[in-house]
Amino acid sequence: MRSSVRLFVLAALVSWLAPFQVLAQPDLGDPRQMAFEPVPFNPPEPERVVLDNGLVVYLLEDHELPLVTITATMKTGAWLDPADKVGQAGIAGATMRTGGTARMSAEQVDQELEQLAAGISVGIGTESGSAMLDVLKKDLGRGLRIFADILMTPAFDPKRVELAKLQAIEGIRRRQDQPQSIAGREFAKLIYGPTHPFARESTVESVTRIT
Repeated sequence: MRSSVRLFVLAALVSWLAPFQVLAQPDLGDPRQMAFEPVPFNPPEPERVVLDNGLVVYLLEDHELPLVTITATMKTGAWLDPADKVGQAGIAGATMRTGGTARMSAEQVDQELEQLAAGISVGIGTESGSAMLDVLKKDLGRGLRIFADILMTPAFDPKRVELAKLQAIEGIRRRQDQPQSIAGREFAKLIYGPTHPFARESTVESVTRIT
């Protein structure tokens, strides 16, 4: 009985407050006729530098923290993968970072970056590749040497390549776990065709062929 009375009182209170809520809402008018003050937006202008080897560098200084971030964009991509080795670009991007260099083994690279508290990441997407270095300003020279070695003389340690392949194969086996990604892949096949670089998918067989 008490529950019924409480429910009745609550319903009556909500009904009584509803008109006041409607009255409290301001009339904003037609949104198409609204005018707003311009918002100031002054993005910093990077400095463009062309090195002796033709490399174009965009430099943007921020002295708030003693950190340096370098991002490199590479003219490559998964669209260049051979038809029978789809997934090759992704494996290459992963093992550029993890597979050592001509000067340092994979373990030495890992240890050196750990000592510097620095991070290097490399990835290759459909249309381009990118690499990033995060390092303290005082260690920029050492970090940049490792970064250059990874980009210019990667060793692709066979053990690390095999590990990357196993990880890719496991990802393929779990591919159907996400319904949203299934829809995206199937939509790309309808738009581009199943053999188009933007729609084709790596398989266990194609990854296994990568050497």
